[in-house]
Amino acid sequence: MDDDKKASLQSFSENLPQKDAPRSKKDIVSHIAYLIGVDAKYFGLGNDGMNPQFYRTVYDKLNADKEARIVRSLCRLRTKIQRNFKAISTEMNSDVKNLDSMPDLIPPEILMTLESDGVSIVRPRKRPEDYIIDIHNYLLPHVPNCQKFMPSWVKWIYIRNLFFIPRGNTTEGNREGAKLYYEYRDLFPYQAYINWSPDERDGNILRDDAKFLPVLYERNRDKFYDMSKVTEAGDAAIDDPTEFFAEAERVLVAVDCENADPCKVIGIIKELSRLNLVKKIVKIILVDDEHTSSQWRALRRNENLPLEYYMTDRVKDDKSAVDVALTIKFYREFVQMKAEGNPIDSAVIISSDCDFWPLIELTPEVRFMVMLEYDNCSQSYYQRLQNNDVPFLYIDEYFASGNIELKTEIVLQEVIREIEEGYLSKINIFSVINRALTKLEVKMTESESANFYAKYISPMTITFAKNGSALLQNKPTLKE
Repeated sequence: MDDDKKASLQSFSENLPQKDAPRSKKDIVSHIAYLIGVDAKYFGLGNDGMNPQFYRTVYDKLNADKEARIVRSLCRLRTKIQRNFKAISTEMNSDVKNLDSMPDLIPPEILMTLESDGVSIVRPRKRPEDYIIDIHNYLLPHVPNCQKFMPSWVKWIYIRNLFFIPRGNTTEGNREGAKLYYEYRDLFPYQAYINWSPDERDGNILRDDAKFLPVLYERNRDKFYDMSKVTEAGDAAIDDPTEFFAEAERVLVAVDCENADPCKVIGIIKELSRLNLVKKIVKIILVDDEHTSSQWRALRRNENLPLEYYMTDRVKDDKSAVDVALTIKFYREFVQMKAEGNPIDSAVIISSDCDFWPLIELTPEVRFMVMLEYDNCSQSYYQRLQNNDVPFLYIDEYFASGNIELKTEIVLQEVIREIEEGYLSKINIFSVINRALTKLEVKMTESESANFYAKYISPMTITFAKNGSALLQNKPTLKE
């Protein structure tokens, strides 16, 4: 079976729809497929009747861009050279041919497109390995110009690295890359030669965006969670909580202090207050752990909020009881309000911990919303919320996109607290004066000490330099 048939079979088997799965977008993978040189027939071009695997509109858009055409042509050429390396070497050595005179191995259209775009790659007395290095060097300035085709929420560095073989400007680096490619060629996406660590468990990584991005991030020791950006159906993620609160009558808020960022939670609550939505909150339950941040005190100091704060003890040093305590306190509150004739109809759980899913599932009469943090939410929890139409909000994104006044207020509040309770609380100027008197064996009367403080110490102020260092200003001039 030839390479194209293998790639076609792989594409067919990997693109079979998954049962009950939300339909995934193919925008990202269509761009990637074009740039790495996947055959145009997979975009619906040609007369072989194949169902397109990628968006034709993306192909047309990128094909109209010079930088994208150059990157695609260079990648196609590099793949052709690697696929046919031995045959090309033989023709170059025995028949004294060059890349432009072996149309059965190197399609002339690739070289023609490069030439028309100002890239003259064919040189006399070049070996295949020399061309591979040349292609690497040509890609260096052109790949960055394709970043404009990727959305800002995708980490571009991960995309960029696909085009550059490690040490690709050296013969040794390309030999290592080629060795991996020859051994696992069928596991490379559509057998395109890129910087990739193949794994047979991955299958067709360009099946769709929901398949590609999690695998790509995993290869870079990272995680991609926001599947709402790559699916067309079942999207439960929301941009802000305004609509949820507008439809609610009585809202109970449960905050897992161990799995939520205090600064961001404070920011969310302040924003709800600004939008006049806090009035719908009947109670905010804060369950804390002795090992969590002291920043929660900033929220507890707000006397205008219906707060209940509970600190849990640890039976074992390595085991927190916050999730269990919060679940129990939430359910007790829910039952009590219902018994009193004032039931809640909505609830907000502020936590990235999936341990609260049973509470959501077993309380169907309450409409839930979950506020979580992008980097701390597991893939399975995200999918569970998504599949059950439970709306959730990424606190990180909402807080980051908030107005500058909100950011300023929250950050300034914490900075002042750190200075006053941390650093300045350790300084007492009268203790400093007394230590100086003792050290120098100088005595002052009470009146002299008071005058000394009023004349020399009190006028001084503390300022901060550009590097953050504390400086004394208005220091008294001493006689020389």
